[in-house]
Amino acid sequence: MDTDRTLAFKISSGLKSLIGKELITDEYIAIFELVKNSFDARADQVQLIFENIYSTNSRIIIIDNGKGMDLKDIKNKWLFVAYSAKKDGTEDDDIGESNDYRHKITSKRFFAGAKGVGRFSCDRLGSKLNMITVKKTASPKIENVVVDWNKFEQDTKQEFIKIDIDHKVLDKHPYKIKHGTILEITNLRDSWDREKLLRLKRSLEKLINPNTQSNNFAIEIIAKDEEKADKNAKKDTDIVNGVIKNTVFETLNLKTTQIVCKISDDGEQIVTTLSDRGKLIYEVTEKNNFLISNISIHLFYLNQIAKLNFTKIMGIRPVRYGSVFLYKNGFRIYPFGEEGEDTLKLDRRKIQGQRRYLGTRELIGRIEILGENEDFIETTSRDGGLIRNTSYEELVSFFYEKALRRLERYVVNIIKWGEPFKIDSNDEEFQDALNPEDVKENIIKTISSLTSSKDIIKVEYDKDFLNIIEERQENSVTNVFNSLKLNALTKTKDPELQEEIKKIGGHLKELLIEKQEIENDYDQKAIELKHVNTELEHTRNQNLFLKSISTVETKEIVSMQHHINHSTNTIKRNLDYLTEAIERNADKSELMEYIRKISLENSKVSTMSKFVTKANFNMKAQQITADIVEFINEYIENVYKEYKHLIINKQMLHVEIENPHNSSFILKFRPLEIIVIIDNLLTNSYKAKAKSVVFTWGKTESNSIELSIKDDGIGIPDKNLENIFDFGFTTTDGSGLGLYHIKSIVEEMKGQIKVNTINKGVEFIWRINR
Repeated sequence: MDTDRTLAFKISSGLKSLIGKELITDEYIAIFELVKNSFDARADQVQLIFENIYSTNSRIIIIDNGKGMDLKDIKNKWLFVAYSAKKDGTEDDDIGESNDYRHKITSKRFFAGAKGVGRFSCDRLGSKLNMITVKKTASPKIENVVVDWNKFEQDTKQEFIKIDIDHKVLDKHPYKIKHGTILEITNLRDSWDREKLLRLKRSLEKLINPNTQSNNFAIEIIAKDEEKADKNAKKDTDIVNGVIKNTVFETLNLKTTQIVCKISDDGEQIVTTLSDRGKLIYEVTEKNNFLISNISIHLFYLNQIAKLNFTKIMGIRPVRYGSVFLYKNGFRIYPFGEEGEDTLKLDRRKIQGQRRYLGTRELIGRIEILGENEDFIETTSRDGGLIRNTSYEELVSFFYEKALRRLERYVVNIIKWGEPFKIDSNDEEFQDALNPEDVKENIIKTISSLTSSKDIIKVEYDKDFLNIIEERQENSVTNVFNSLKLNALTKTKDPELQEEIKKIGGHLKELLIEKQEIENDYDQKAIELKHVNTELEHTRNQNLFLKSISTVETKEIVSMQHHINHSTNTIKRNLDYLTEAIERNADKSELMEYIRKISLENSKVSTMSKFVTKANFNMKAQQITADIVEFINEYIENVYKEYKHLIINKQMLHVEIENPHNSSFILKFRPLEIIVIIDNLLTNSYKAKAKSVVFTWGKTESNSIELSIKDDGIGIPDKNLENIFDFGFTTTDGSGLGLYHIKSIVEEMKGQIKVNTINKGVEFIWRINR
């Protein structure tokens, strides 16, 4: 009869693979685990050496200058499977506080790992391990442990604890460390080429958050096989060898919109700060109703310009860099933020509302878990993130409610994604991107809604948002201010805020009085202007241009500035695109396309600066429907001739129109584009030393009309006729862009233009179609 009253588990040697290469399936994460072990061993530097990576005897050597281990540590800690002295708090029992530099910078030490299986990452990297370790003591010994992981796979019926591990004490070792641990890993399971090492480097740059105690920890990659290629690298980001530089996102502070949310250490309050391109929008302090503490979120929105700046600074496109990362006590937790991963389900949510929600392509940032926070438990597999418990769900809710949604409300509803936009879907031109100064009314409304919450303790904001009252905002801003004042006085306990609101109220009254005085003066000027316009009415005869006026109306100047600003913004945007394209060695056709766009906008600005201040039409209209024959005739007679000295200097150029009243052709066109065509043609005639230019209108057909522009200059050689409209081609000292622009505009209007040589000079035939 069996008398045994207790039983015990037997452990198969197959356990090694379960907690080694089969548990940690990613070679990069395997290296990260060993690096974290070096940090937990109180090392301040670790070297990752890759030797002979293109041969069969390749190996990885990991060297740290940590506290090392003696034989007792090896037996009781390193060989004790799934035991973690970090977790039970005994890891540093043998280290005096006076010898621990980290005690000088933090009151309590938190470890990167606490599972007791990180050492089995060696198995993932290679089948053999030679470990040399020297403990930091008065009389250290050089302990040497050799593990052949293949022994554990020969017979799974063999018990795990009965497989021998070789150990000996060395007289000396070849590495220049007085204390620490060396891991020599051979029979590698993966090949490590240059591209793979660069990917490892980029991943290590994001492994450690420099805002924590781990900031004093240095990681260096050494790969002699890549030293030659490193010397030929054009950018630092393409160099393998060297110390890893921790990279986070603060370099974007002045170039994008960001929100920072922090739950205090004691879990009592949440402080949320929203800023946009360097300007504070608001900072809110409120009660914390979540069951978590000591958490912070840094979230950045990337518009197109911010993405270009990110690529320029970081050397990699944001989508390749990653999205929202997660750090616990300074070390990254995978797979949060990894390219192609959507752990927080941002993209799944964005599918439900493309123009309402932000996804991984528009967001970059990090979530930081600090302090004890033992309920945030990393999965044993190390690439599965955090265990989905109550604390994790609270963290996700905090992220969405206090950070993401508030950022979205500002980006989507207030600044319209921070990109150029159309007021109406039928508009052909884009409006300039909105800045905080352009949306003060909506910002004030947002602040007012925040102050109405019973959980709000304190609100701070940029006081300038209430200091300038635009005409269209008078009633709404006054109403919003009164609401803000009521909330501040009745629901907010901050006396400083209440006093500031009272001051702004007084200033608001002063501004409204001043505004009324300006309006009265404006009304008087309007009456005078109306009288002048009545006197001039009989001379207009429905002309599109005034021949001359004594003053230039303010509204025309503002309108001209609007269009110049639009063109200069377009130039700036394409210069950014061009710079980014040059950085990534884009092909010539792409570079030339950006140059063409820049050149065309520059031509528009040049033309406006010469002529448009005399225009008596609404420049804000993108298109007009009018008689293009009359438009061109009036432009030449009333504007070009008056301003001809700006172009021809001392050289006289006689301009004549034939058949000016025999034709009429009504269609929709953009005035500015017609001006660009006429300006460039006359400028080319001047450069060809012409003395006269004749514009001749042909017979009007049902859907087309022709205009001949003929000069008596030096003409164009027959051999150049095929190329005269090509981008950059010129026979003068010009840029070769004028005729290219002319052809582009004419063809966009569905017309044609051709060139004829004559006995003296040149003739252009412009066919205008409806």
